[in-house]
Amino acid sequence: MKARVLLPLILLATVSRADDQAPTNPVAALEARLEAGTASLAYGDVHGYLPALLAALAVPQDSQVLTFTRSSLQFDRISPKAPRAIYFGPDVAVGQVHDGKLIEIIANDRRGAAAFYTLDAARSDKPRFTEEGDRCVACHGMVNAVAPGWIVASIAATEDGTPHFTDIAHPFDLTDQTRPFEQRWGGWYVTGRAPAMRHMGNVTAPDPGQPFDLPPGITLASLSDRFDTAQTLKPTSDIVALMTLEHQAGFINRLYALNGSYSDKALADLVAYMTFADEVPLPGPVSGDSGFTAAFAKQGPHDAGGRSLRDFDLQTRLFRYPLSYMVYSGAFDSLKPEIKEKLWRRLYDILHMSGPGRDAIAILAATKPGLPAYWKP
Repeated sequence: MKARVLLPLILLATVSRADDQAPTNPVAALEARLEAGTASLAYGDVHGYLPALLAALAVPQDSQVLTFTRSSLQFDRISPKAPRAIYFGPDVAVGQVHDGKLIEIIANDRRGAAAFYTLDAARSDKPRFTEEGDRCVACHGMVNAVAPGWIVASIAATEDGTPHFTDIAHPFDLTDQTRPFEQRWGGWYVTGRAPAMRHMGNVTAPDPGQPFDLPPGITLASLSDRFDTAQTLKPTSDIVALMTLEHQAGFINRLYALNGSYSDKALADLVAYMTFADEVPLPGPVSGDSGFTAAFAKQGPHDAGGRSLRDFDLQTRLFRYPLSYMVYSGAFDSLKPEIKEKLWRRLYDILHMSGPGRDAIAILAATKPGLPAYWKP
């Protein structure tokens, strides 16, 4: 089987922020609190600033996923023995390399673009963020012709994590809920339970001369024989978290494309994605192993009956209700009003045609302010 070739990075393009503007993304807001002295970042002996940073950005440790190809800004420190850990929420993601010099941070900006930052990993009396630019845009500008985007990537790697590309001029072939599982997760560790699923995770190319012929990967119950799991906050790379991150990245990229250059086709693509019309069905039941599944669903918001768009299915599909939880995100709120008006109409017209869709309408009507009047009971 020929591998899909992608860098396993999750980064965003930069947005400059004028000093006289209110913060427009989670990192800028934290930066303002640090400057004002209303927030601080504690430094730990084992994981440095990482736990405090995740807490300050409301990013759960349970969301941890791990990639082991030699890529990102600190490629020389990444390998199957030292994977890069990624943690994420709806509008921000944090990447850490073991013994790395930088913590990499991504944020969706409410002005309809994306920003990315680094934080020096060395202990400092005044930890501060550096807003990044060209060195990230060089790769993430390839996501689409309109705006740089998030990348969840699949790539064949040798036993030391060296990546290989089938076409160096066009390396990016994004993976999201629309891709067959057999083409996903090259260069990623994948843990939990998915006995009926085969994918490209957890394996390296046995023959450097034929790096794209990866053997089929299976989901692992433990990573203890792959690397020292004390390097990371969790000993897991949860399959449910990884699928959730994929969904989120696919949503953000479609939204940025639509917001940057409207077309009826781009609108239809986003609607299909948000309603999971193009989702590849699960081949069998799936379960995670980090606590992410329960913690994610608990975040809500919930309607009076306790239902949430964050409720998982994990039997035949990822989520229970056919409407993306990213409708609550800052990225969604950044849509231009005239586009959002069309999107609301199209989503409603599709959802009200099925029982699960009508459930999704009711959940959203009870939990999101500012909906058009026709969404309300």
